[in-house]
Amino acid sequence: MLPTFLILLVSAIGSIWLSLRTSHEVPRVLAFGSATFCLIFGFALAPWPIQLVIFLLILRVERMYSLRKTALEFVTLSSTRRR
Repeated sequence: MLPTFLILLVSAIGSIWLSLRTSHEVPRVLAFGSATFCLIFGFALAPWPIQLVIFLLILRVERMYSLRKTALEFVTLSSTRRR
């Protein structure tokens, strides 16, 4: 019997594929929402070693892309006060 988290993972991949292939807005949003739902609950139902691997992959991806630097570029702080 196939574990539930694998079924949810395959469903999420199929939903992502469908959202990329469709040209209409409503099916795209619904497919993306379905993919998000399947990924979240698939992660919750996965055994802890798989969760640990996914967590480490997310940390590695975050380290590869310096998101903090680009986020700081958009933040502008003004030192002058309005009177």
